[in-house]
Amino acid sequence: MNELQLDGVLGTISEPIKNVYKLSSRKQIEEIQRICRIFKINEEQKIKHKMISLKNLSTMKVVFSNN
Repeated sequence: MNELQLDGVLGTISEPIKNVYKLSSRKQIEEIQRICRIFKINEEQKIKHKMISLKNLSTMKVVFSNN
């Protein structure tokens, strides 16, 4: 989601001078926190998949070098 989509979904008003969002309800705050957790989980999964790929690649190289 980009910033404009988040504004539309949450009904938030951006404050360009202060570079902050004014959130008027607890529900909006919780939604922003949920979105942040999703992005964090996504980044952690990318790192995990990279590590698994590197492990598989190194295993494959060992198998081919033995043959």
